[in-house]
Amino acid sequence: MEGIDPKLLAKLKEEVQKKLAQRERECVEFWLAELQRVYQKQHRTLEDLKAELRLLIDKMRKRLDVIKTKGY
Repeated sequence: MEGIDPKLLAKLKEEVQKKLAQRERECVEFWLAELQRVYQKQHRTLEDLKAELRLLIDKMRKRLDVIKTKGY
């Protein structure tokens, strides 16, 4: 990368790393909240819990499909 100021390059790299870390934190916080919601629910049977977990898994798969389709 000739012609780019090393200080500018380092600053840009740091900004990108911070943004990635922020997005990852937000993503993990979102899915943690979803799992906590499922965990705190009073499921009458194991089948009820499995059904709720299946819904969460489907939600996660759909989100991954959207991300893969848009190329993010």
